[in-house]
Amino acid sequence: MEKYRNFKMAIYCTAQNMNGLSEEALARQFAFFEKYCGCDKVYIEPYRDGLMLPEEQLDMLKRFFTEKGIEISGALTTTCPDLCEEDAEKQRFGGTYCYTNKAMQEYLVKTVAYTARHFDEFIIDDWFFTYCTCDECREAKGDKSWEDFRTEQLAWVSEELIMKTAKAANPNCKVIIKYPNWSEAYQESGYDPASQRYIFDGIYSGTETRNTRRSDQHLPKYNSYSIMRLMENYAPGRNGGGWFDPYGCSPMELYLEQAYLTALSRGRELCAFCWSSLYRNRVITPLGLELEKIDAMLDKMGGCIGVPCYLPPKSQGEDHLEDVLGMHGIPVEPTPDFPKDAPAMLLTIRALKDPDIVTKLRDYVAGGGKAIVTSGFVLGALGKGIEEITSIRYRGRRFTTNEFIEDGMMSPGSVFSREAMTFPLLEHRNNTTWALAKAVCADENYPLILRDCYGKGQMMTIVVPDEYGRMYELPADILRVIRSQFTDSVPYYLDSPGSISLFAYEDDSFCLYPYVTGYNTGRNRVVTVGAAVGLEDLQTGMVFPPESTRIGRDGTPSTVFNIPMLQQGDLQFFRIKWAENRWGEKIKVGFSSAPNDIFPEF
Repeated sequence: MEKYRNFKMAIYCTAQNMNGLSEEALARQFAFFEKYCGCDKVYIEPYRDGLMLPEEQLDMLKRFFTEKGIEISGALTTTCPDLCEEDAEKQRFGGTYCYTNKAMQEYLVKTVAYTARHFDEFIIDDWFFTYCTCDECREAKGDKSWEDFRTEQLAWVSEELIMKTAKAANPNCKVIIKYPNWSEAYQESGYDPASQRYIFDGIYSGTETRNTRRSDQHLPKYNSYSIMRLMENYAPGRNGGGWFDPYGCSPMELYLEQAYLTALSRGRELCAFCWSSLYRNRVITPLGLELEKIDAMLDKMGGCIGVPCYLPPKSQGEDHLEDVLGMHGIPVEPTPDFPKDAPAMLLTIRALKDPDIVTKLRDYVAGGGKAIVTSGFVLGALGKGIEEITSIRYRGRRFTTNEFIEDGMMSPGSVFSREAMTFPLLEHRNNTTWALAKAVCADENYPLILRDCYGKGQMMTIVVPDEYGRMYELPADILRVIRSQFTDSVPYYLDSPGSISLFAYEDDSFCLYPYVTGYNTGRNRVVTVGAAVGLEDLQTGMVFPPESTRIGRDGTPSTVFNIPMLQQGDLQFFRIKWAENRWGEKIKVGFSSAPNDIFPEF
């Protein structure tokens, strides 16, 4: 019987995990997982790193799990030992393939066929990439870029050596490709979900973020959520789940956060890597406890929503900036397709990979859309037509400060970050482009958040510090102004310090999570854009009344709710209870009504 209702719990079993394991030992270990975190499915490798499991061992494993009612899939790690003396000259990190080499191609076909014969489904570990630059590869590459050569090569390998081999060995076999967590670098090593989603039967997502401060991968923790959403938008309904591991996760809450965010992304499976690393591991007990809570809350919540962030295939630059924003309270929905019908969108420098992006942006904003763009995007688009939309120009100047103000002359006073940050100085023309927040340097100030009106819509520019990992240090007042720009997609926002994520869902529910290693130590509020009468705690059923209500200059009502007792590492789930007018209609963004229909005290 499955332990959870909203997702399956899967455990990955490497060939080394299962090699020589007796049925008695397997039963003892399985009981541990079944008790503490559940086990609905296992992925079993017949091969890894030169080790091929004997068929009698595979048969025992399959029989054991089948008798326990556990779903079984295969797995394959595409690593290859040196097959001859010449292979030792190839610089192959961790046994990764040289896919140009004929002997290695034949070895891959052999391991694929062996796996497909034993399983009707198998997943390919994310060691599928290549970075080989041997003589054979350089000759085959010719005048192509490494990006083009490797993506074309891996597409050929995917179709000709993997899919055709698997189907020939077992016509019923389905093959799933697992993508790594480093989406900004796929093209450099051959991955291309834009084409491979049509080759493979399914896809899977790596959600290992580990300790960002120590990892070479530079992955903000929000990536455990956002990569799931990105892959779901690459292949709707075919993103099988998220895969995370316990390595480099100290304190252990970093491991748990990977699981939390994978589940909150509405992942169909949570795959824990791997069996022997997790057996009797102290992370498993709290994992099961917290997943039970998340599962119960997901029963009450709808599908994920957020501001669409356009990340074209094969793009890079301002790497994971959208995840940094996600870690500071902005719900983001990454997509590989230009979201032309969305009320608002986020564009980082990665959007410039699309050669028509400025034209698309101009038409989108002119038609009434709201584009929130980063300073990196603007700097990259200058000279390419963005001057039609904005008066922003860049002369190469930068500034460093820790002092900030809101909206110029009407600002209540300066607010400060603990550390100074360095920003590009974006010049603009007064009363053509307007600054909503500014950074102060001595007797001068420079724009931090800018607004341009164009046609029926607006373009908002967020000036990002060079060290954008420090954005959590921006004062809560400045973060509030940034967050409030995204309410066309989600009609509420946080008024709080940074290092906290807001995961939004279709039915006005949301989850708040302040990160364990963050600095969310101040007061946390949620501000609705629209009139609300209560904030329901989905765990207790308690409904909190508004802290305050007000009508904005444009006549839009808003409501402020205080979030009590929110602690770092603590998941909390809420639903907004909107006010209704005399006709029973919810009073949300864009609803025009007399004040007395909303708040009787007016």
